[in-house]
Amino acid sequence: MRSLSAIFKDWGPLFFAVILLSCTTAKPIMEWRDPGYMGGPFENILIVGMSDHVTVRRLFENTFVDRLQEENVKATPSFAVMPKEARPSEESIKAIISEIKFDSVIITHLVGVEENEVYHPPSYSMAPYGGFYGYHGYVGGYVYEPGYYTRYDRFRLETNLYDVKTEKLIWSMQSESLNPSSEEALIKAKIKTVTERLKRQKLIVEN
Repeated sequence: MRSLSAIFKDWGPLFFAVILLSCTTAKPIMEWRDPGYMGGPFENILIVGMSDHVTVRRLFENTFVDRLQEENVKATPSFAVMPKEARPSEESIKAIISEIKFDSVIITHLVGVEENEVYHPPSYSMAPYGGFYGYHGYVGGYVYEPGYYTRYDRFRLETNLYDVKTEKLIWSMQSESLNPSSEEALIKAKIKTVTERLKRQKLIVEN
């Protein structure tokens, strides 16, 4: 497993497109938990949104912290303790963790965006049409109203939970969201799913 320090060295871009559609959800597609972890729930978490977009990073971290506080879990956004560092060094990260006594770090980043196109053919069947005019009308609709394409984007995000004491990966989950209605909707959907899974895994205290 990669260490916490190694993960931070790969500080990469996180970008969200705004696509107007329906309600946004984040469906888990992969989840892993260290079977050897025997510790209790984490109680003081550093939240990190890996992004070179400052506004997105702050929105993500603040929203996550607010959600965890609703669950009575203490959490801190990384930008609040490292405000001047867009890409914190390993030394500064270790210093902050030691100073504030975090017991864990949650890191989220965008794995990728998959663009998809689906063709919807016109409907057609061999059912009786009620004579010539029925057939003519039905086939006319089929011919003059051909199939169409729809586009959608699939956003995949990954969240990792690390134990600060051992620097080991304790839990990881990837989720997918289709056509998020906004940056905020995608972030809230992701955080909702992550929080629910962490509670189920007993890695944070259930409220």
